[in-house]
Amino acid sequence: MERFLNNIPRWLSSKVSIFIYLFLFLYLVVFPAICALVPALAGFMPSNMMQLILGNYTNVLSALGASIAAGTGVAIHSKVRANQQRHEALQASVDELHKKVDDLMERQ
Repeated sequence: MERFLNNIPRWLSSKVSIFIYLFLFLYLVVFPAICALVPALAGFMPSNMMQLILGNYTNVLSALGASIAAGTGVAIHSKVRANQQRHEALQASVDELHKKVDDLMERQ
C-alpha cells in the first residue's frame, strides 16, 4: 500500500497527466474566450453542461498546479536523496583519511 501511495506524485506529474490538464485549461478557458471574441466561432464554444462535466476553471487550474507541484516535489526528493548519499560517501572518505592520518601520527 505504501508503495502505491509513494507512486501517486509520479503519476500526477507525468506528461500525460499534465497534457490532459493543459488541454482542459485550453478547452475550458482559452477557447471560450476566443469564441466570445470571434462571433463566427460561437457555435463551437463548449456548452455549460460540457464545462460542468469536464470541470470548472478552478478545478482544472488547481489540478494543473498540483501536478506541477508533485513533479517538483519528486524531483527535489530524488536530488536530496542523491545529495545525502554523496554526503555519506564523502563522510566515509573523510573518516578513512582521519584514520590514516592518526596511524601516521602514531608511527612517528
